Amino acid sequence: MSDRAEVAVGTALQKSAEKVAGVGNAKLFILEDLTSRPISVLPEKIAEEIPKSEVTFWATQSLPGELVARRGFITLAKKYARHGHMPNVTPLLMEQGMCSDYNRVYDLTHKIYDRVRCAKKIIVSNNIGTDLEAEFDPGWRWVPADGRYHEKGRWGNLPEGETFTAPVKVNGKLVTNLLGDWFSEKYGNFKETLTFNIDNSLIKLDTISCQNESLKKELSAYLATDPNSIRASEFALPTNPELMSMPTIGNLLQDEKARVHIAFGDPYKDETGAPWKCPTHVDMLLEHCDVVVDGTKIMTNGIYVI
Repeated sequence: MSDRAEVAVGTALQKSAEKVAGVGNAKLFILEDLTSRPISVLPEKIAEEIPKSEVTFWATQSLPGELVARRGFITLAKKYARHGHMPNVTPLLMEQGMCSDYNRVYDLTHKIYDRVRCAKKIIVSNNIGTDLEAEFDPGWRWVPADGRYHEKGRWGNLPEGETFTAPVKVNGKLVTNLLGDWFSEKYGNFKETLTFNIDNSLIKLDTISCQNESLKKELSAYLATDPNSIRASEFALPTNPELMSMPTIGNLLQDEKARVHIAFGDPYKDETGAPWKCPTHVDMLLEHCDVVVDGTKIMTNGIYVI
């Protein structure tokens, strides 16, 4: 699945797939040929084709309101196939993050996963004001997103490289200059940092501060979508070593594999076991972090020290 904005990526994926499956055995669908954008539900044609597939890709530009439809695609794809999810993918990401050494990604992912999967408390801070304390439920799962999806039902956001879970409680102050979902496409790395406080996992809406009034207004509306839209729903550590050594590019799909990030909204219930759902999910990138896991520092200024 692709769209007109990222048809170059979709075409490249189709050609590569045909080298494995044979010419004619990889189908490329363009969203705008099937329905108008933004979509709120999957086009019927796509819902019919997924059960016939062994591997699926979603390689499109992200638009406001499409998250629920993308989640529907993932849910159906997991029943029949292996899935590569690539919202906001670009040719640059194919040339950078997708060309990473995935043996190194796998090794670092599982090293960090082994270190944090039983963590009770993680403290994150940086030099621009972030100061967060996250607590974790031992019954909720950490996910090692290592890029190796060899069995039916496995999937991930490509380019890959992170270890994540849903936190049971987050408190403190968050400062970011890159958001996920469609904000990444529209705003990229914004110069004016966005700041707010988190109390018992909930964003304190009256503390949101950003000189970019348009961004502040649109984010505030997004966070009002559902009662859980302001709830901390993902805590993730980066595990793509090549991307971690590079500057961010303003595209969250890649940059989240290189930096610590926290999301609000849906907690990927099927993966983490966290007991709620939400129609929104927005990641927030944290630069130059120090990370302390149960009293032991594992990252200094964005670099692992273990």
